[in-house]
Amino acid sequence: MQKILLVYNILSSGVNPKIINEILKILKEKKFLIDKIETSKIGEATQKIKDYLRFQNLNKLNNFNNLNNLNNLNNQNILNNQNKNDLKMVIVVGGDGIINEAVNALAYSDIPLGIIPRGTGNVFAKDRKIPFSIKKAIEVFKDENIKEIDLGLINETKYYFMMCSCGFDVKAISNISPSLKKKFKILAYIYHGVKAFFTYKPSEIILKIPQENILCKGYFCIISNVRSYGIPIAQIAPSASINDGLLDVCVFINKSKFSFIANILAIFIKMHINFKNVFYTQTSNEIILENDNYFVSNNNLKDLKENSPLVQIDGDVYCSLPVKIKISKKALKIFLP
Repeated sequence: MQKILLVYNILSSGVNPKIINEILKILKEKKFLIDKIETSKIGEATQKIKDYLRFQNLNKLNNFNNLNNLNNLNNQNILNNQNKNDLKMVIVVGGDGIINEAVNALAYSDIPLGIIPRGTGNVFAKDRKIPFSIKKAIEVFKDENIKEIDLGLINETKYYFMMCSCGFDVKAISNISPSLKKKFKILAYIYHGVKAFFTYKPSEIILKIPQENILCKGYFCIISNVRSYGIPIAQIAPSASINDGLLDVCVFINKSKFSFIANILAIFIKMHINFKNVFYTQTSNEIILENDNYFVSNNNLKDLKENSPLVQIDGDVYCSLPVKIKISKKALKIFLP
């Protein structure tokens, strides 16, 4: 029997005891040994997974240290038991937020990540065609479906697997609490998106790629590892791939709401990247986002004023400008259909 770690946020919009019991039943039928981590706060899963893995490694080290004191028969017994206790995979149940938390615990490890989509937006699951049926999602967890994918890394502190952005969308996201997402689901995003569109006062964003002598100014910027934003047909980064060693950069240059609407509509037919008021490129080099008040100086992040524009990663607000972003190639092992 192989051991797996099941991780879920009980406050996630699509997670409840009935769902968890159904998942446990299917996994037990497949003869898995199951450990569980239940969270109830944003960001809690990363540290809990790290603590769990640290504990597993400590137990493994203690077992192997004991080999010197036992005869050959007992040695073999310990090795057999150790193989049974080795962690096969980490499975997350939920949406993009808890996937990000698991990614930040598993990056550059040999433990693959499995996903059972039960969140609000489930953007990554839709983009990668991960089944929404629990049984079919679990069928994906096979060795032949393990892929190595790139991750974005922001300020050397936090990985993201989908996208990072600054602008109008972050204003909408910042007003949505976990309780609103659980109660109203996708309607919470629609309501706050419309509200933000009419109330948001855009700040100028400066994008730099120093190694390529690129400097671009705009009012909305996304640095993506996946094609779509929100829904599969909204391919804001149509050339993006999760394993090409590149990040896709898209900047809306104009400030006007009319221009913003035109760009958004063009995304659905992948024409926006041909517009003069849209900057689009792919890069493997470090990217800097800043503005006149919040900038990178002598390779250090400098804040000169309060109320710096916010930055989101994978659907949750993370920090504010300025930021430095780079690609981490083949940093995560993950089950994908």
